[in-house]
Amino acid sequence: MKTLAAFLAVFVSSAAAQTVIYYEDGTTYTVQPNEKVYVETASKMYRKKNYKNGNVYFTHTTPSDKVDYEPEPYDGLSPGSPEWCEAYAPYLYANGYTFDDQLYIRSCVD
Repeated sequence: MKTLAAFLAVFVSSAAAQTVIYYEDGTTYTVQPNEKVYVETASKMYRKKNYKNGNVYFTHTTPSDKVDYEPEPYDGLSPGSPEWCEAYAPYLYANGYTFDDQLYIRSCVD
């Protein structure tokens, strides 16, 4: 009976756990309940649709670019202000050169 209780506890806790995808650039995406996610390394991916008349139709599917929002230390600060300049970390290569990087150069670099 104890082993059955332990098995149920592990099964229920693993069923309630959320799935998180970790990307190579350090960003993450938390999969929502009942959301369909495909993990594939192929260069092209297709979605199959079956029709009642027996026909099959394939459509090209593009990768998802969804990521979780991570709060930044400069959120809520006025861009270009001394507090913002102190909190902002420019040139994060994961995002490329951004408008905030340009604002940092104009406002914060002497």
